Amino acid sequence: MLRKLSLLDLHKPIQDRIHEGTDLKCLDDIPRTEKPPFTFLEFINSRPRNTKTMFVHEYQVHVHIISPPGSSVPHYRNIQAVDEALTEYIRLPEGYELWGQVESGLVSNYIEPQTKEHHAVLGFLFRVSYGFKVKI
Repeated sequence: MLRKLSLLDLHKPIQDRIHEGTDLKCLDDIPRTEKPPFTFLEFINSRPRNTKTMFVHEYQVHVHIISPPGSSVPHYRNIQAVDEALTEYIRLPEGYELWGQVESGLVSNYIEPQTKEHHAVLGFLFRVSYGFKVKI
């Protein structure tokens, strides 16, 4: 039976790629006491993008980058590090094929009003194939 990739199965490879490619933590749960810098993932959208011959699903993911207050230079380095880390393809579980991993740019970049922490959001699009269509 064909099964599209679950969000959990996609979350882990993205998180692993950020861990391997940067000095930043990619957290699932952010305790109130957590000090920046760190990142976390937000799944924005998922939709079918099937072709004539393949079952394909597209996932839109935002990577949030939180940096400490102060100079913007370390914050921009963190953005660049995440951006560069995700130029390398993520590794999906067996049975799934990554058809595309594209950065969709800097979605937002601002300073949190209460904490003065820098907060950037990078957008990424992942296209995953999970099977062939067959005529019987």
